Amino acid sequence: MPIQRPFLLYLRSRFHLALAFSAAGLVVLSLLLLRPHAVVPIVVILAIYVLLTGALFFTRRGAREVVAESDEDRAKLVRQKIARYEELRQRISVLRLGSDEMARAIELFLQESGSYLQKCRELSAYSPLANERIERVMEICQVFLGERDETATGRRYGLPGTPDEAPAASFAKDIVDCAEVIRARVTEDLLGTSGKERLEIMKELDK
Repeated sequence: MPIQRPFLLYLRSRFHLALAFSAAGLVVLSLLLLRPHAVVPIVVILAIYVLLTGALFFTRRGAREVVAESDEDRAKLVRQKIARYEELRQRISVLRLGSDEMARAIELFLQESGSYLQKCRELSAYSPLANERIERVMEICQVFLGERDETATGRRYGLPGTPDEAPAASFAKDIVDCAEVIRARVTEDLLGTSGKERLEIMKELDK
């Protein structure tokens, strides 16, 4: 996938900023030392700055700066996404589900998702499929809690057709399935692949 807006990436690079600050310093010195004849030197400085900026952008050094800035953007987005799913996992961990089966399933999920997110931080990568399973576990828990509340209300008021308790077993199985997918994604999407391959996997699966 081609780099988006390469010239803007180059303009914000440290290399270009050093050039820009140098040009700005020379302009300030011209104003301080050459007044009132500073116009011509300032125009010359700005012209040289513009020419150098344009010329250096097309050099190998300019290309390296663009790639470095693009990689920094990608790493920042990856960190933000990892932080989002760490927060979601934390929210799941404090849910009070009132079921031993659900508690055991959540324990497995927290173990597998914790290992997954730790590996994500180490590799600066993630698996969209594993992330989707973390979201799915939250949805499963919310549905289970909703059904548990409905069951409790039905029993309290003697509503016909109310089951004795919310069916925890099927919900727990779905959570275990999600945990197993997360475990598999660590191996298949994160481990045993190069950084370039992980990037391609992330791009392909995010489509």
